[in-house]
Amino acid sequence: HIEEYFHNRMGEDFAEFGRVYQDYCEAMSTLSLGIMELLGMSLGVSREHFREFFNENDSIMRLNYYPPCQKPDLTLGTGPHCDPTSLTILHQDQVGGLQVFVDNEWRSISPNFDAFVVNIGDTFMALSNGIYKSCLHRAVVNSQTPRKSLAFFLCPKNDKKV
Repeated sequence: HIEEYFHNRMGEDFAEFGRVYQDYCEAMSTLSLGIMELLGMSLGVSREHFREFFNENDSIMRLNYYPPCQKPDLTLGTGPHCDPTSLTILHQDQVGGLQVFVDNEWRSISPNFDAFVVNIGDTFMALSNGIYKSCLHRAVVNSQTPRKSLAFFLCPKNDKKV
């Protein structure tokens, strides 16, 4: 458990942070399974199909921090990529910096503190036989304000066959 990790590695001062982090990860896992149900239904399979596939999962939760950069036009927070995972649920701060590649151009995704950005990854593109496509995206930085985000990556257990 994440809570135990923080307590054992970081000490008692981080125990509360570990509890909050664990709760957030569990909530994101629950949300991602609900999204998987909806995606499955859109593909004509049962609600349980993808829920069962991902129920026991090896998901990843990341806290991202992009500091201000003196030359933001020469630096990327993360270069262009598609996530190798199945689904990404991103919560951005108000700074912005997420861009997606659509119609041969980079488009900024306006941050909304009360919403999540959900991206399809390579694994789900394979599971849907290409009906759903991975989202090519990147993170850009700015010269004045740090950017923070929370990213949850839904991943099947390593022993699952895709």
